[in-house]
Amino acid sequence: MWIVAIIILILILIYFRNRGVPIFLYHQVNNLSNVTPELFEEHLKILKDKNMNCVTLKEYGAGEIGSNPVLLTLDDGYYDNYSIVFPLLKKYNMKATVFLNTLYIADRREGDTEIELNGEANYKAMEKYLKSGDGRSEQYLTWEEIREMKESGLVDFQPHSHKHTAVFVSDRIEGFFDGTERDITELYLYGEIQKGYPKFPKRGEYASKGIIIDREFFRIFKEFYDRELAGVDEKRGLKLAQEFIDREKKKYFKYESESEFLERVKEEFNLNRELIERNLGVKVEYFCWPWGHRNKNVIEMLKKEGIKGFVTTKKGTNGRKPDYEMIRRVELRRFTPDKFKLNLFLMRNYILGKIYGWVS
Repeated sequence: MWIVAIIILILILIYFRNRGVPIFLYHQVNNLSNVTPELFEEHLKILKDKNMNCVTLKEYGAGEIGSNPVLLTLDDGYYDNYSIVFPLLKKYNMKATVFLNTLYIADRREGDTEIELNGEANYKAMEKYLKSGDGRSEQYLTWEEIREMKESGLVDFQPHSHKHTAVFVSDRIEGFFDGTERDITELYLYGEIQKGYPKFPKRGEYASKGIIIDREFFRIFKEFYDRELAGVDEKRGLKLAQEFIDREKKKYFKYESESEFLERVKEEFNLNRELIERNLGVKVEYFCWPWGHRNKNVIEMLKKEGIKGFVTTKKGTNGRKPDYEMIRRVELRRFTPDKFKLNLFLMRNYILGKIYGWVS
């Protein structure tokens, strides 16, 4: 019986060979990031050697994939997508889809740009936005560059939220900041980070109802921390801090209703979409979840807004016809060429790719 089972398994694997559609995820490609230009070019060479048909997300959704389809996607819209990735796409005649955070995009580039890692680049952009209302950053693409990439026919652009920020989702304290943190979402939520500020759970702004905390609360909490908690052991400190939060939250915490949450998301999304459509003269059809954090009610709302498909960070492969509510990707941050080949092999087999997704 076990011989029969093995034979059946082999036949299934053979049958589903080349029926999966791999989608790979990148962010930055530069000499500071985990994906260097040399490594990215090796990936393109592998795709070329294996006669892979590199298509955009728009083509995939329209069924224009031919044989051996594969997708390359880049999240956020960093400058190196133009200065490094775009020339390599042209060299190998490969296509890609870029998901844009539009708050950070300027009209055109002024002078040369020295690339920074995304964490620091994003922190500086948000710092500028909170001070001036202007979040445009030279570390991101410009609309002039985006139009050039789009007009080449090699790059598709879709929305990824306007700000790519987060919301508080619980009033249960998780710990205290030490004051050295430089995270874009924490800067956005707190306005600044000081030693002793409370850490609260957070998720992507499209994923959940949020808790809006008046920033005056952080000032009074800091005073309480300095007066009562400095030097106290962690377990007791968290207990006392939670008691303080519970006493004060009625005054300083506002808990979103479901309708308020959906209205906030709708307004944020429409700004993201309108900027892309106005600057590129195209209709966007897909949405890429920030951090991959999803919400079923948001899916239904965005469908009514004209969104056809939703792109996640969930690992695994895809069918030749997309599962529009769950388009899966494999993230490449430390992949060697051999690991890229292995993942390409697994994701091209629909069954192996699904098993990989379940295990992951």
